Amino acid sequence: TTLKAKYPRKKILKVHNPVIVDRKHLSSKTNASGYIAWVANFRYQKNLRLLFEIAQLLPNEEFRIAGNPNSKIDAESKEYVGKLETLPNVKFMGKVEREDILPFLRDAKLLLNTSRYEGFSNTFLEAMIVGTPILTTSLVNPDGIISTYQLGIVYETAGDIASKIQKIDSQQFEGMSNNCNQYIQDFHDHSHLTRKLENFLGLGRLDK
Repeated sequence: TTLKAKYPRKKILKVHNPVIVDRKHLSSKTNASGYIAWVANFRYQKNLRLLFEIAQLLPNEEFRIAGNPNSKIDAESKEYVGKLETLPNVKFMGKVEREDILPFLRDAKLLLNTSRYEGFSNTFLEAMIVGTPILTTSLVNPDGIISTYQLGIVYETAGDIASKIQKIDSQQFEGMSNNCNQYIQDFHDHSHLTRKLENFLGLGRLDK
């Protein structure tokens, strides 16, 4: 909108974050089974306090945490890592290597984001590839895509997310999972974006 207002006579194409979508990993889920995954470094921005509050409110859900603290971990994150370690429904996975992240997210029923602020998280794209719906705060909903395209659930507080998770039925869950697969192909697949850019520029196939 800003660019169109500044350059009203120019054609503008928005190119989303490109990602290689290997079709062998594309999958959608028909039922909400598995754990709730959380992937991030342990720092203030990622809000481990909120993660603890959510895990405490959902004792019947299993939470698997992928990530490690860095050498400069802040006091709040350190405190809530300790508190999370006391919860029987929380399992720390340590660092999940790049080649293992898609299987880790595929086996999860939901990806949880608790960040206080963040840009477009790569974990969102990875979760969409394997059809895992996303739970995220209203502060981390880039361009409103999670709510607009029904790729998961946007929540405000720990109590809010607990209530919303319990209301997800199988039809809604399957729909969100399918939407994740479709969205990643329509807006982020690198080959699809290449064709869009070629058409926008009036070019033929670049590999001809």
